[in-house]
Formats: sequence, structure tokens, C-alpha cells
Amino acid sequence: MSKRLTREERIEIVLISGERSNRVIAADFNARYPTRPPISHATVSKLLAKFRETGSVLDLPKCGRMKTVTNEETSVAVLASFSKSPQRSTHRMSLESGISRTSRRRILATHKWHPYKLQLLQHLNEDDPDRCTEFAEWAKQKLEQDPQFTQKILFSDEANFYVIGEVNKQNHRYWSDTNPHWTDPSKTVGTKKVMVWCGIWGTKIVGPFFINGNLKATGYLKLLHDDVFPSLCTEAGTFPEFFQQDGAPPHYGCQVRAFLDEQFPEKWIGRRGPVEWPPRSPDLTPLDFYLWGHLKAIVYGVKIRDVQHLKLWILEACAGISPAVLLSVCEEWEKRVALTIQHNGQHIEHIL
Repeated sequence: MSKRLTREERIEIVLISGERSNRVIAADFNARYPTRPPISHATVSKLLAKFRETGSVLDLPKCGRMKTVTNEETSVAVLASFSKSPQRSTHRMSLESGISRTSRRRILATHKWHPYKLQLLQHLNEDDPDRCTEFAEWAKQKLEQDPQFTQKILFSDEANFYVIGEVNKQNHRYWSDTNPHWTDPSKTVGTKKVMVWCGIWGTKIVGPFFINGNLKATGYLKLLHDDVFPSLCTEAGTFPEFFQQDGAPPHYGCQVRAFLDEQFPEKWIGRRGPVEWPPRSPDLTPLDFYLWGHLKAIVYGVKIRDVQHLKLWILEACAGISPAVLLSVCEEWEKRVALTIQHNGQHIEHIL
């Protein structure tokens, strides 16, 4: 026996319609509401036709004076428009529909729709997930043997900071009531820049050290020998147990690997190191998943005048990071190791 659709049920059918066929929409709706009598694809077809013609899911009045558009009808129209074009801005939608931007945002918030932010991912090669899983399993084993293992690694990386700032992803949004895991392979571009080397060792920031020009193996070796490792000396005489670097070409130089073999025999992580670092794995680098984004959020919060001004802000931003925050970063790394194993070495940043 058929049952009349409620207004809420009609709204849901419009929202889940997308570009799918009426039969698929009906099957989806029936699966969501197994306790109510099922609807047919013909019901879906009539409802969507009504919405396209009138902008409403409500039945037309039989007689008498026509009612004005209700708030509920406005909400349906707003949600349906974003369901069809989830990457359109609220400003553009407001101009096209005549509904104020404030009203649109209020409707989206009421129905728990969120502007999901663009995530940048690197393309994985065929064997990358296996290599990433292998490293994560090694790290997990180390953590089981020593719960403080993460704090004994010196994680390192380089990043470019541009005087004009970075690509603004704040306007890249995907409106939806569920996370679409939206990704894009875009890269940062700019003009005047400074390359920065930084490290995270437990609750301590190592650096930053600024690199002039392009980084090559000879320059990288000089940086490690003259600046980085001397800065690690502490009054207590402690030293990192492991050193981590990614597979960038300057890190792969024969002289660099020989130097690391001397400083960290059998205990450095990197390309062709005693412990192989998986390529294209920023999800597992604390500098990628925390430090660079944190620094750029602070540095680009002001208008940078020149390279010197940029360096001063980077130094100040690094100095402002507390040991407690870095301890949380270590805990986050351990969580990501477990997630990497759980997801078979695939990217995890966009699902966190």
C-alpha cells in the first residue's frame, strides 16, 4: 500500500538526486527507509519534475489564494542548488538566486552542510603503498619496543616560502552534508622565495636554517655538517637516535649518505638508507602535516615586504611553538602510523 511522502522525505529525494537515474534514486531512498512502503521511480520522476517547474516540493493548492513561498521552500531551493553545484561559492549563488548570502549560510548551517576544504595529494606509484606500509609496520614495532621512540627521531624537511604568499586555497570549498574527500594535485607557485630547512626532535624545533639558491648535495652536506648537527648538542649530552629525511635528490648524494652512515650508523631513515623512507608520503612527515602549514598560516597572516622580512617572521613563528604542541605532534605521528597500516599504505590526510 502506497504512503504519502512527507515534506522532509520529498526534500531528501531532491537532495540525493544528483545526476542519477530515477530508479537508482528510488532504490537509494527505499534503502534509507526500509520500514516505510517503498516508492517507485515514477514517484521520483513526478517529484523532480514538480521541483524543476515550481521550485517547490509541495503540492499545488487546489483552490483559493496562492500562498507565498515559505522558509522551508527557500531552504529546499538552497540545498538543491548546492547539491547540483557543490563547488559554487555562496556569493555567486546569492547573486543568481536573489537570496542573501547570510540567509544561504544560515540554511546550510541549520542542515549541517559544511564547506569542505581542498586537500592536496601526491600521485602514488604502483608500489608506493606497499613501501609505505612496510615503513609503518617497522615504526609500529619500534613503538611497541619503546613508547618514547617517536621523540628520539629527528624529522627533517625543506620548504619554499614565497614573498607573495602561497596559493590561497581558502576559496576552494565543496559544500556538502558529508565529507566528499575532495582532492587536487595543484602546486604552490611564486616569485621571490627563501628555502627553509627545519627539524622536529621530540619537543624541540631544530632550526630554521635558510638556504640560498637551489639546494644541491654539496650544499646540503655543508648544512648538516656546519649548522644542523652542531646545533643538536645539549647540556645533557643527548643526541637523536634516528635521523629522517625524504628522498629529494640533494639527500641522495653519495657523500651525504656516507656522512649519515658515520653520524647515525644503521639508524638513519631515507632513500637507500638503513631504513627506507617511503616516497611520496607527506602524511607521515610531521613537518608536512603540521609545521609548514602552521608556519605559513602565521607568516602569511601579515603582508610580507621582502625576503628579510619573511625570514624574521619564520624565525618568530618557530620560536612561538611550545613543547606541549610538539608532544601532540609526536602523538599524531603515532596515530598516522597506525592509520597507514589500516589503510594499506594509501594517503590518509584527506580522511583525518
